[in-house]
Amino acid sequence: MEEEDYRSASKRFWQTVRRLRRGKQYSANTVYSAGGELLTSTEDIVGRWKKYFEDLLNPTDLPSNEEAEDGDSEVDSSITQAEVTEVVRKLLGGKAPGVDEIRPEYLKSNLWMLWGCLG
Repeated sequence: MEEEDYRSASKRFWQTVRRLRRGKQYSANTVYSAGGELLTSTEDIVGRWKKYFEDLLNPTDLPSNEEAEDGDSEVDSSITQAEVTEVVRKLLGGKAPGVDEIRPEYLKSNLWMLWGCLG
């Protein structure tokens, strides 16, 4: 008897949850233009998304080479043997290789080969 009450209460609970969810489903029928104007027509909305992704994927205001070099002047881009040794020693053994298919154990046992690549 108690199991019947539990099942019916559970069933009523989930029916109520589904009913309440259905009442709160909203669709996004508006977006803002680049200038802040509210767009409501489907054609305008699709055009705005198209422009957004074109701008995102094809940026026009990239920094020049001179600007990029000026910003990197404070960073030392050379990698030292000590840095490589420290990182390789921190690698956990028994893990699956990455996309390069190199296992951590191989790097640990052939550390001298990495130093040759840096030389």
